[in-house]
Order: sequence, then structure tokens, then C-alpha cells
Amino acid sequence: MTNLTLRRPEGVADGLRRPAVRRKLARRDTRIGFLFLLPLFAGLLVFRFYGFGYNVWLSFNKAGAFGRARFTGLDNYERLFSDSQLRIALVNTFKFTAIVVPGVVVVSLLCATLMQYRFRGQSAFRAIVFLPAVCLPTAAILLFGWLFQTRYGLINAIIQAAGGSSVSWFGSSAGVTVVITVIVVFLSFSVPTIILYAGMQEISSDIYEAATIDGAGSVRRFFSLTLPLLSPSLFFVVLTTTIGTLKLFDVAYVLLPPEQSASVNFGLTAVYYYYQLAFLNVGDRGYASAVSLLLFVLILAVSIVLFRLQRRFVHYGEDG
Repeated sequence: MTNLTLRRPEGVADGLRRPAVRRKLARRDTRIGFLFLLPLFAGLLVFRFYGFGYNVWLSFNKAGAFGRARFTGLDNYERLFSDSQLRIALVNTFKFTAIVVPGVVVVSLLCATLMQYRFRGQSAFRAIVFLPAVCLPTAAILLFGWLFQTRYGLINAIIQAAGGSSVSWFGSSAGVTVVITVIVVFLSFSVPTIILYAGMQEISSDIYEAATIDGAGSVRRFFSLTLPLLSPSLFFVVLTTTIGTLKLFDVAYVLLPPEQSASVNFGLTAVYYYYQLAFLNVGDRGYASAVSLLLFVLILAVSIVLFRLQRRFVHYGEDG
């Protein structure tokens, strides 16, 4: 008898091999993708998760600049309730936040609205609006420090030229509050302006045309249409600006170095106080860790409150 050998057609064999080849290539691509992500995961693990866990552990210990940490239980957290300097720092932090956040929102809203219109010098205006986002913060802080300098500052020179008397901006709590607020608003309004301007571009012109036909003026259209439709962008600006201001450090540190003990308390913030505890003198890293965790809890609580409030004040497109 003749032996017959049945052979699978070449096209059928290729069709059966293709899924296996594709799975093999997909697994290889997945391994390569994880390999590229490995440095990011390593950085998160070392500098975020490990750092946070170590900070929590350190808050239950007494640790100086040198030597081993000594476990003290809840002593550092009990000290939080009797620390007068911490109360000053928290009051200043929330005071700056309560002033800076509305200031950033108002200035960025005004600039974003002006960017909607065409006028002579529009390009220069947009460049000026974005300038604080690209300038060095320390250089801007030092420049404003010179402007508000008591004896030789330009601000006091203008006040004296107008017939007033010079103001000791760094000699009172109100003066320091004004200076820090102006600087923080200046450094913080550029990116929110771009965000709000982008949000305004997403609002359909048909809505404004219909409101104009119904007799709504520009002011009515702004408060009845623009603000409600812009509320998601406004919420993002408020949230990020609030968190950033609660972590305020660089402005107070550059303007009020620790050597100026007479005025440093006027601008003392929670992060600045943490820096003083952890890195100045002999260091008190254990208590400083407890202060940083308290600030973390406060920022988390404020963020939760803002997210709860957004249900009432923020109007998304799918809500109709």
C-alpha cells in the first residue's frame, strides 16, 4: 500500500502560529515597558513611600542631628498642643492661605478675561502674564524685598513722593502679610490664568449669543454663564493654590531669615517652622516629623472639605 502523508497548508500553519507570536511579542513589550518604568517606581519607593514611612516612625522618637533615635511614644504629639510657636505658624499659614487663594483667583480670572479680547499689545500682555511662571522665584522674592525695603525701597519712595510717610513693611504683622501676599500672588497667578483661559475657550459662543438675544449684558453673562461653566477649572485652581499656599516656605525663608528674630514670627509658616526644628541649631527631627505629619493631616482635611463642597458649587457638563 502507498503511504499518504497529509500536510497542513502553509497558510493554515501561519494562521495558527500568529496568535502565539503575538502573545510572545506582547509579553516582550510588557517587560520592556516595565523596565522603562522601573526607575520611576524605584524613585517613588525610596523617596516617597520609604520617606513617608520613616517620617512616621521618626515622629515617635526623639532624634537630634546626630546619634541614634530614642523611642518616646506619643511625647512629640503631646508637645504639639502646648507649642506656642506652632500655633503662630499655623495661624500665619491659614491667614496667608485665606488671603492668597482669593487673590490668585481674582487676578487670574481678570487676566484670563482680558486675554479673550483683541487689543493693541495683546501679545506683550500675554508674555507679561506668563513671565512669573518662568522667572526664578528666589530672584523675584529678592526683587520684591528690595521694593518694600523700609529706607531705600521704591514703594516707600513713591509713598513719600505722594506726601505720605514711609512704612516699616517688615516691622509689623500687617506689613509682612501684605508683602508675602503680593509676592505669592505674583508668583502663582500665571498657570491658573492659562487654565482659566483654556476653560473659557471651551465655552460655546452659541450660549453667549442666545443670552445676548435675551437681553443679558456683559456683566450678567459673566456671572450667570461664564463662572458656572468655568467652575471645574476654578475648583482645580482653588484646590492647587490652597495646597501650595499651605506648604508655603520659600518666600518667608528668603525674606525673613532666622537671624531677623524680631520679624521672623510675622511670616513664620508651618513648613518654615518645620525647617527650623529639623535643620537649625542641634535639630529636633523627631518633633519636626510630628509637625510635618500634622500639616499633612491638615492639608488632607482641607482637600476633603473642598472636594465635598465641589458637589454644591461645581457644575460639570454631564450635569446639564
